[in-house]
Amino acid sequence: MRHRGSWLMTVWNRIERGAGQPLVLLHGAGGSARNWLPVMDRLAADRRVIALDFPGFGLTPFPDRVEFTMEWVMAQLAGEFARLGLHGPVDLAGNSMGGWFALEAAKRGMARSVAAIAPAGLWRRGMPDLLYAQFLTAMAGGLLTRGPGARALRFDLVRHASLALVARHPARIPRTEGIAMIRDLDRSQRALLLAVRHARSLHFEGGQGISVPVTIAFGDHDRMLRPSVSRMRDELPAHTRWVTLPGCGHVPMSDAPQLVARTILDASDIAGTGGKESA
Repeated sequence: MRHRGSWLMTVWNRIERGAGQPLVLLHGAGGSARNWLPVMDRLAADRRVIALDFPGFGLTPFPDRVEFTMEWVMAQLAGEFARLGLHGPVDLAGNSMGGWFALEAAKRGMARSVAAIAPAGLWRRGMPDLLYAQFLTAMAGGLLTRGPGARALRFDLVRHASLALVARHPARIPRTEGIAMIRDLDRSQRALLLAVRHARSLHFEGGQGISVPVTIAFGDHDRMLRPSVSRMRDELPAHTRWVTLPGCGHVPMSDAPQLVARTILDASDIAGTGGKESA
């Protein structure tokens, strides 16, 4: 982590399954590696699948006085790859914030392929006002789940309402996992606020020269990244492949596990054959 000019590394928590060609999964803002559990077994049938918790999210600690910038994130990600023995470009799949990070990693030569699921950053100038407001509202709601309020999450109606912003079908998320997702959001408050504030004035840019296969996939019921403001193509390579995920929300892994897993594997299969598909 960066502390007034110095770089200190934190070991990232991870969920790892399978063996073979590495496939790294990057979660969204307020989430954790647990978000990928619905697709992990499908992906791990033929791959070494590594789902990571970013610093400050999930179970990876976040020390004081961190300067949360994209360069800091990329340096941390590169350091974690080295610690895991991933010394060349790897297949990356990311959701929301993680999708943006995967695209940034591709710009830096760290990716063999990218499957960006509802990636953030594809807006014109900075984070849209509605999205910013949604994050602030979600963080405020997370505070209500502390202490005695946590008991309310046992009720399906409360839990499903809390998850409806990110999932098209909250009822498909098991109770334990749904509660964990909501608690992950609350635990990440400090890192999440820094990340969201940083993104207010940023957008993904300079990706036209990415040479590896890039797949962008959005659910057709994404309530956070609206098509009119969050699907700009100008900064992406011309060979970017665009996919629609029917019946899916912003965090679609529980909405359609088989479809999401197939989309990710297809993206890396293109890299394996050395080909590129156009939109």
